[in-house]
Amino acid sequence: MIEIKNLSLGFLRSTGVHSTRLDLATAVKPVLENLSLTIEPGKVYGLIGRNGAGKTTLLNCITGMLDFKRKFKTIYMDGVKMNINNPNIHSRMFYVTDNLPDIHILADTFAETLSCFYPDFSIESYKEYMEMFQMNRNVFLDELSLGEKKIVFLSYAFASGTSYIILDEPTNGLDITSRKVFRKLIASYMSPDKTIIISTHHINEISSLLDHMLILDKRHLVFDHSVMETGSVLSFIESDDEECRQQALYSMSSAYGNRMILPNTGGKDSEIDFELLFEAVLENGKAINKLFENK
Repeated sequence: MIEIKNLSLGFLRSTGVHSTRLDLATAVKPVLENLSLTIEPGKVYGLIGRNGAGKTTLLNCITGMLDFKRKFKTIYMDGVKMNINNPNIHSRMFYVTDNLPDIHILADTFAETLSCFYPDFSIESYKEYMEMFQMNRNVFLDELSLGEKKIVFLSYAFASGTSYIILDEPTNGLDITSRKVFRKLIASYMSPDKTIIISTHHINEISSLLDHMLILDKRHLVFDHSVMETGSVLSFIESDDEECRQQALYSMSSAYGNRMILPNTGGKDSEIDFELLFEAVLENGKAINKLFENK
């Protein structure tokens, strides 16, 4: 379990580095403010938000990519305070960033190196995943396209055997076939002791695999609910009925009428339209979250 308690983060005016104190005179751009969150094991989390909402910054906090001196006193993994000097923590998570490194090293050689840092890393699984992606292993990482590099690092991630896999825009650069393989890997990797966090602008591509939705907006976590709970509280319909539109929490025009979100009063779960949910939360989040409070 990952616990975040009242995390605040901002940029300093002079240096552009991060600060944990938003009341500093030099703090010009707050990024996250009083954010609290619990990531439970055995679930796939989807993290979405507008550009600049703080998604990548949050992932960097969780994975220790930022300075640990003060900020990370608010972040715990399985009850242990995050500490950059504790290899036992970092060997239990694998982070695939959206900006992958250019290293002049063969993919297989780098896999061997990673196996020294991740006790449960499986070279055989890595080879199997690369084959599933139909990816040549005899390649240098710095000579790959964006999509090819994503494939290699996703193969590393799922071969790592870590408790936590954290992915920032994992499908960027992937073709249709590779995206199908990616979804298969997620489904096959999950177990009660595994957790995957995926930050993406293409939420509908992985919607069938999600257990929980997180939405960031304007420095705050504005939606934090399970997929099961969301389907029971909200009803997603498409209709040209004017009366329904007037009762809707949110409505968006479509080719066949209106895509709408209404309170689920019938007790029958509906299929979630995640993109519609995202837009609705940004526009009418208070009313939507109020329904969850009353559930």
